[in-house]
Amino acid sequence: MEIVVIGGGVGGLTAALALALGGHRVQVLERAPRFAQGGPGLRLAPNATAVLARLGLLDQVLDVGSRPRRARLRDLGSGAELAALDLGAPLTARYGAPFVVVGREDLLCLLADACADADVELRPGREATSVDQSTLASSVMGGAVVTCADGRMYAADVVLTADGAQPVARAPAGGQAGDGWAAYRGTVPVDALAADEAADEVVAWTGPDAHFTRYPIRVGEAYEQVAVFRSHLYPLVGAASPGGAGQGHAAAGLDWGGPEELDEAFSWAAEPVRTGVGLLRRDRCWRMLDQAPMPSWADGRVALLGDAAHPMPAYLAQGACQAIEDADALAGMLADVQGPEGVAAALAGYQARRAPRAIRVSRARQVWESGPLPRRPADDYAASDWLYAPSRPLRAGAPGRAGARGRGSAGARERGARERGSGARTQGHMPKFRVCRARFLRPTYPRRRRWIADCAIAGTAIR
Repeated sequence: MEIVVIGGGVGGLTAALALALGGHRVQVLERAPRFAQGGPGLRLAPNATAVLARLGLLDQVLDVGSRPRRARLRDLGSGAELAALDLGAPLTARYGAPFVVVGREDLLCLLADACADADVELRPGREATSVDQSTLASSVMGGAVVTCADGRMYAADVVLTADGAQPVARAPAGGQAGDGWAAYRGTVPVDALAADEAADEVVAWTGPDAHFTRYPIRVGEAYEQVAVFRSHLYPLVGAASPGGAGQGHAAAGLDWGGPEELDEAFSWAAEPVRTGVGLLRRDRCWRMLDQAPMPSWADGRVALLGDAAHPMPAYLAQGACQAIEDADALAGMLADVQGPEGVAAALAGYQARRAPRAIRVSRARQVWESGPLPRRPADDYAASDWLYAPSRPLRAGAPGRAGARGRGSAGARERGARERGSGARTQGHMPKFRVCRARFLRPTYPRRRRWIADCAIAGTAIR
């Protein structure tokens, strides 16, 4: 079948790859001028890495990511440890897949390159503005029709919308609401840590109205830091303020969640937290306003996935994970559909399978809103089974780099090592350089893509 995916983020590219490996012809329309856009680091739990393993990408993700040894929860004021969770071998043994932290750009680069290898048509600079699946569109164009801002039109048997919380295929259902939580984040080098702080741990300091999290995105090199707090100005100005509609630049005046509130919220925190807050970027504030999941994810030939269907608050760090689960479920439901006649039923089945779990995750909250934690051993995963257990068990001998079109061959592994600038992989180490071929690809016919990719790597001019 012909499938068009709107949006080249984690969910869209994962869906495109899974569907292409299943034999479908797939195009991805991305509004940005290139794929592999940057962004915050992503924490990928076993429910997501199991999917990446089935797609043959897990080893490459481990190459460019890090595997934290442990997660620790500490009191925001005193710094005393409240709980710990082993993220190493015991967790991998329990769930069959590891916990990995990876840069967003690095993951998108891997996914885009794998899509190019699987003959997915990657089309950057295509801003979709409408989706038409009327009888006229179907009779004239032979399927649902996606129209872009430049007037180009794409017809497909299936259209998957993965373009964020304001999907082009559906008007937003309901408004945004929240309790005035704001977040600041930033990446810091390893030498910003105190000498007694572990370099391979995810650490969260939690208090009644604030929490601070630090996790390695490149062990021994760089760390992501996130500070979240409840604004005392939000009840006074709320959604009427300049930043009330979502994330944006921090501003003075009556806007809530500004840098002054950030400093005030953590002024009483333990010393490592105060030091970390001082290193955060102050020019961007993420205002955490919740949006309810869409009441319907599928309509005829069109389906939503990721934030387009169920915008995820940041509490459980599951936004990318749930989008990856969506992609896996869609590929499974469409695997046996040979023509357009069974599309509507398959997409309805996708919603029935995924909606209850995604809604449960979207409504869950982290430990800082759940009251005191019972003291448990670090390898007691009873409380995380519902979230981390893969939806489908990883079969024995599941592929790492091995996948479609020779990605697992010795030659491919050798070429990949040369591209990344490093041959051997050690756990938790990220090579410093890697060529993302998808950045250089122009939209073109599949037969020319390999040639263009090789030219891009060699630095040859493309005409």
